[in-house]
Amino acid sequence: MVRDKKEKRFEIDSKKIELDFLRQQFLVECKRFAAKTIEGKIRGAVSSNPETVFSLGKEGLSPIKDKVNHLLDHISDQVEEIMNQDELWRHTRDSLAAKDFPEDLYLPAGKEGPRILAESIQKILSPLGEILLTHGLDTQKNWESREKTILYRHPLEWSKDMIRIMDQYHELFNELSKLIREYEALDVKNSGNDALELWDSI
Repeated sequence: MVRDKKEKRFEIDSKKIELDFLRQQFLVECKRFAAKTIEGKIRGAVSSNPETVFSLGKEGLSPIKDKVNHLLDHISDQVEEIMNQDELWRHTRDSLAAKDFPEDLYLPAGKEGPRILAESIQKILSPLGEILLTHGLDTQKNWESREKTILYRHPLEWSKDMIRIMDQYHELFNELSKLIREYEALDVKNSGNDALELWDSI
């Protein structure tokens, strides 16, 4: 029985390593997605607001462009800070309780990815929202303030690579969940056997 538990623990640890590899892959793709999305949104805002743009002129637009370029230059750090949080990636938990690893937690909701990650993805665009709203290049129709953070109001369609990686993560996480349930069952069985041994020893 001890051997069974050790083997199951090894399987659990191996599965967590696989999941962590996928997390790192996802972060790489998320950085690409964030940069592309920011570039698309700023260009969309400029083309949709010609009067504001011409009113600002080169003198007014230059500092805005500098801010956007600074945001793009540091997008890797921004994504790491927001998305590389252990609370978003349940496989990092030391717990061996099945309740901490609910199945389908990472089930993608269409092209937006799983709900557990959706708001964090939107937070990546927060600095862009502040820039656009401050300079009149967008409105509250597209952005909302939630807990002192500017969030994009609409669902963000993930890149195909992000969805592909998250599909794999979802599948492996469910396998991890199953392994932990099996480990928990072995633990219960062990406790029952130990109780019987104590009873029989009297």
